[in-house]
Formats: sequence, C-alpha cells, structure tokens
Amino acid sequence: MFSPIDRRAGVTSTLAQPSALLQNETLNFRARRSGASTKDFMNRRQNASLTLLFGAIGIVSTPIQAAEHATITLYHHVSESTPASTSVSPAIFRQHLDHLRDDGFNVMPLPELLEALQERRQIPDKSVAITFDDGYSSIYDTAFPMLQEYGFPFTLFVNTQPLNDSMSGYMSWAQVKEMGDAGVTIANHMENHPHMVDALPDEDTAARDQRLSAELHRAQARIEAETGQNHKFIAYPYGEYDLANKAMLADLGFMGIGQQSGAVGFDADFLALPRFPFGGAFTDLNDFKQKVQTLSFHLLNVDPESQMTQERNPSLTLQFAAGDFNYRQLACYAGSQPMQLEWLDQEQGLLRVSTDQTFNSRRYRYLCTAPMRGTNRYFWYSKDWTRSTPTNQD
Repeated sequence: MFSPIDRRAGVTSTLAQPSALLQNETLNFRARRSGASTKDFMNRRQNASLTLLFGAIGIVSTPIQAAEHATITLYHHVSESTPASTSVSPAIFRQHLDHLRDDGFNVMPLPELLEALQERRQIPDKSVAITFDDGYSSIYDTAFPMLQEYGFPFTLFVNTQPLNDSMSGYMSWAQVKEMGDAGVTIANHMENHPHMVDALPDEDTAARDQRLSAELHRAQARIEAETGQNHKFIAYPYGEYDLANKAMLADLGFMGIGQQSGAVGFDADFLALPRFPFGGAFTDLNDFKQKVQTLSFHLLNVDPESQMTQERNPSLTLQFAAGDFNYRQLACYAGSQPMQLEWLDQEQGLLRVSTDQTFNSRRYRYLCTAPMRGTNRYFWYSKDWTRSTPTNQD
C-alpha cells in the first residue's frame, strides 16, 4: 500500500487522442481463451549513473540501460483453421520471425532470460523470448519446424490433462518429448487449465490453494516424467492470478508468468511477468514490431496490487521511478479510450489514473505507455483486472 499521498502537486489532465499503436490493444481481450525461486538481487546495476531533472515541464531523464529490458511473446495456434482470437496464420508468423532475424533481435531461451534478469546481468539490447501456451497440435505441425528453420529457441507451456487424454487438437506426449529433445523448453500450465482465482462451491481459499498446489505438482511431475525437464515457472491459465496464487508460487519456489502486455526488466514482478499475446486482431506486423522493442517501466508501487476487483472501472495509482521519458508524454488507456491522469506528486512519479468507462467482461485492461526519448520505442505497462462472479464466467 502507499504511504499517505501528498496532494500539493496534484494536477488533473485528460488525454485527447490515443496513439495509433494502442487503438486496438484490448478490443479482443475478453474473447481470448488464453486459454527457480527468486534470487536475492546481489548483483546491482553496473554503470547506473542516474541524472534526475524535475521541473515545471515534468521531465525525468536518466541514461537508459537497454540491456536490462526484454520482451516475451505469447502464441497459442499457428493456423488458419483454429479459433481466430487465439490464432496467427503461418504466413504472418513467418513475418514475425523474419522481423526478429532481419532487425537483429536476440532470441533467448526463456530460462536463460529470466535467470539473467533475476541476477541483474545485462543482456543484449532487443532480446526476446518466444512462448506458446496449451500444447495445440499446430505448434508441433507448423510452428516447431519454422522455428527450427530460423534457429530460434522457444518455450511451450503445456496443460497436461488434454495430452493425458489424447484430446483431439492437442499434441501427443511423444511429440512434446521430441520437441524437448530438440531443445524446446517445456514448462507448466497446470493440469486442467483452471481459473486459479476461483474456488469450487463450498471451497474456502485455503482449500482452493491446496487443490491448486496438488494440481501444479501433478502437472510438474508428468512433464518431468515425459520430458526430463523440471523448470520452476508456470504460465497462469487465462493470465488470471490473485495475491494468494502469487504467495503459493513463492512458497513453492516458482516464478509466475501472466498475459498482461508489457516488457520485462530487472525490477519486474517475477511472480507475475508480462507477455505480449499475438492472435486475432493482434497479429499485424507493425503492431508486432512496436511491441517487441518496448521497454519496462520501473514501478515503485502499484495500488491495488491485486488484479481482482468487483468494480467495473476501478482507479489505479502508480509510482514511476526515473526513466528516459517525459511525464507529459505518458498516456494511459482503458480499452482504446484515453484515461484521466492526476499527478499526485510528480516529483515522486506518483500518478492516479481513472476512467468513466464501465466494463462488464470478466477481464479487462488498463495500459500506460511513454515514448523513450529520442527513439521510436515505448516504455509499456499494463494492468489486467479480473471480475470473477457466478454470472461472469468464461
């Protein structure tokens, strides 16, 4: 929680025009089915020379260490015959891979990327990790050979029960093992793709967490038995999590990976790391180019921390650390509409965002960006909200 807010510098502003790259960021969000414990930060930043300049124009300036930022992409299907909201065509997927190769991106295995960021070790600029969720057959049939052609490593987060049941549309365990033997990282996406924030009828939070822990361990054991891999990170089904889910992962020594959009960095929340989902309306090459080169804001505080809410338009308070961006160029959106920004203490980077829009969907998103000074790259942060009610289920 925040300490008492100093309102003396309070300023209210409303953005008049959302930027083009954000127009459709959340339009299909509710349609998606999107469905190593954290080490002590002993290696501090090298060459972290910070020069702060605050004034009436609201500028924060610090030499950006681009090598402490990366992005993680998320795909589900690579096919033209699967649900559109979670699919990218083979032709467009190849465009994405061409861009990563031709524009000099450093495609890293996810375990190496996360380890480097946790240990605060610099990585090459424009680093990216590629991930897939769920274990659909098009990943093996189409994406896997294409990624081998480009020599790009990637990670598969598999929910194990459909493979146990030989469900149509999913890979077999033999195919998953073949991919693992070829160097693909195989990791946990739970057993039955549950809504981890929801309790069963007559189940309290403690019983829910016990059930989820058992399911996580069963999935982990099956992955290890089939592939020999035992990575301590999990992709939350549907990108949903609450504070108890995060605490459970911390107790088990796992990292958590969500589906909220944004870049990762040294100061990321390793129990709720963001990824950029690509599918449906979010496959355009220009959109992909912009997102994979984004940078991570360093947020000192997020209030509320939890993504769970019963509100349809909650306010959000953020505290930004110094970065190579101008506060006047910071913009936030709910859906594709600009939000109201109220600076509670600009020198401390303390901002409250709100919207008059109301959301009735189970999941919705707020998004904040600011251009990096002198470049065409953006700092990017999003906050996903989940309204879980008996009448508001997937």
